[in-house]
Amino acid sequence: MRIAFGFDIFYPETNGVITTTINLANNLIAMGHQVWFFVPKDKNFKANTIENGIHIVHVKSIPAWIYKGIKLLPIAGWYLLPYLMKYRIDIVHNTSPWLVGMALNHSARRLHIPTIATHHTLIDNPIYIKYALKSKKLAYAAQDAIWTVVFGPFYKLTWMATAPNRHTCEQIRERIPYLDVRYVSNGIDISRFDDSKPELPLPSSIKPEWLGKRTLLYIGRLGYEKAIDVAIKAFAICLKKNPDAHFIIVGQGPAEKALRHLEDELELNGHIHMTGMIPNDELIGSRVLTKVAAFVTASLSENQAMTVIEALCAGAPVIAADVENMRTLFTEKQGWFFEGGNEEDLADKMDYVINHTDERDEKAIEAKKSLEHFDGRAIAKQFELLYKELIAKKKAGFYVPGGEKRAKKYLAKN
Repeated sequence: MRIAFGFDIFYPETNGVITTTINLANNLIAMGHQVWFFVPKDKNFKANTIENGIHIVHVKSIPAWIYKGIKLLPIAGWYLLPYLMKYRIDIVHNTSPWLVGMALNHSARRLHIPTIATHHTLIDNPIYIKYALKSKKLAYAAQDAIWTVVFGPFYKLTWMATAPNRHTCEQIRERIPYLDVRYVSNGIDISRFDDSKPELPLPSSIKPEWLGKRTLLYIGRLGYEKAIDVAIKAFAICLKKNPDAHFIIVGQGPAEKALRHLEDELELNGHIHMTGMIPNDELIGSRVLTKVAAFVTASLSENQAMTVIEALCAGAPVIAADVENMRTLFTEKQGWFFEGGNEEDLADKMDYVINHTDERDEKAIEAKKSLEHFDGRAIAKQFELLYKELIAKKKAGFYVPGGEKRAKKYLAKN
């Protein structure tokens, strides 16, 4: 098969959606398929191929103020038709419901190409809406409108949707009952977590003396939606009982300046270490995740957090907010849950992890067992079956609304 993936954010930005989709693409290529990524054009990323032969189509766009990496472009999609025809695309797989996804959906409808979409990011969460509207009050008011204005038109042209979390699947079905929604987990390259491989040197921005069973670690985007401020405040409480503790924060993002100010305000210098961005391969290869007490995330807005999955597969127990989408990722055999937003409760969990190393080590062993569940090769086979199901649906005569008329008219002219 020849598969086109649509992205609304791509390199030079990095996030979990990009990571998991590249893994899926690599596994599909290994199975004999061909893959194209349709990405917003960016002057800082010009490669025409990446990884193991993933082809890149740079879609002309202009920067937007909404969210870092997001670009603006027409959604009609007429300008993508030549690419879909030239590469003889069999399946369009969108990774977000924004402009590139809409453009690909409209183009696919004219060419009668089946489309599937993975609901990765919970952009109807008010925390995300606030990025665009700059107002918490307006963000909550706009929550329902997002489904009417963004998700509704997008999914109307989508043949099937998947989500990496069963709870999210139910939410989509409640909002769009006519849509065929399937649960498919995100996958990772589990070979990267093979402990028999040689260990790489530590990244230069992480000092060996910071590491140990009295150290906590966060890896990910420094966005307001990640609630890293809650984790920092909790650590400040924990530090009063554990004056030799450390908290390493890896990543960058729009909240970085505010987080550094919070670090100074709470007088945590020397105990909190904000490293900036570190390449993922360096983090995994140096086994940083195995050299700390636990991975910590206070986020309430995750769908299926790739950094949490990677922490588990590396053998790091996780401390996370007690929300449905985290409960589906791991169990209390593999980590600890705290009441979301409760800094005191999170501080108690941090203190407990630091001072109960035997239990911590038992949970680390259980965490490592996550490897089998998140094997990207198995996930790719699941998607391959869905792609074949959609192609069979096409041959049986299925069209999305308005698809038959538009396809016959366009294909007759071309």
